[in-house]
Amino acid sequence: MMDKKQGQILEGYVGAFCNMPVTDNVSYKNQLFTFVEKKAADPTTRIHVMEIGNPAPGAAKFKRTAELQYPPDVQGDFPVIIHPVEKYGVIYVITKFGYLYVFEAASATLIFRQRITDSWIFASVSNPKTGGAIAINRNGQMLAINVDENNLIPYIMNQCGHIADNVGLAFKLAQRHSLPGADDLFKAQFEKLFASGDFKGAALIARDAPGTLIRNLDTINKFKAAQATGVQPVLVYFSTLLETTKLNEIESVELVKPVLQGGKKELI
Repeated sequence: MMDKKQGQILEGYVGAFCNMPVTDNVSYKNQLFTFVEKKAADPTTRIHVMEIGNPAPGAAKFKRTAELQYPPDVQGDFPVIIHPVEKYGVIYVITKFGYLYVFEAASATLIFRQRITDSWIFASVSNPKTGGAIAINRNGQMLAINVDENNLIPYIMNQCGHIADNVGLAFKLAQRHSLPGADDLFKAQFEKLFASGDFKGAALIARDAPGTLIRNLDTINKFKAAQATGVQPVLVYFSTLLETTKLNEIESVELVKPVLQGGKKELI
């Protein structure tokens, strides 16, 4: 780290820097370093995701570690490329023998492993337009590696039975990166918190849900109709959103209406 004049020698293969949210504070992008470690005296290969910047306010320094397991029939393979994909919260690791590993960054959990070429891959670059990568193998083939945005969350929920809480992991990933595919989970969690009177928690779920799934006129009217002591629930909704994001068109109009009706244009 040049700004702090710090250094450390690591035993391993590949590493990369990135900025992405990996905690419940989805509005905070953690400054991370991820690398694949293989110590000389240890037969285990590990992937590390560690925070090198300042953690989010009130949070501890982030670090996750997991074993990188090669297929049982593969001998002598090792990582040659690593790509953190900030858009989707995943990390690509590509090995010499052409295997692609996809890890969920916040837990360092393996969600996908597949051989993508029989020829050795020797070069790769990130593709910022798609949130993927482009690789070239020894035969001169160009390989495009991309996430199917509409299928990532359903895939984790339905195909990743090897993960203990795959549905919970999918929900957190969708929440941090506003990904489609977990609409029912967002709605259920929102209704649960709203029914319990946790209006701020419900507003946070609305904030993190994709698009206008929850952030719509029906939700605003629901908050308007809610009864609570102290601050009006609808004001809790708006203030919670404005802490970390901007209001959408529907929310902006609904917030301005009572101000105009009261003849207080100067407040806008």
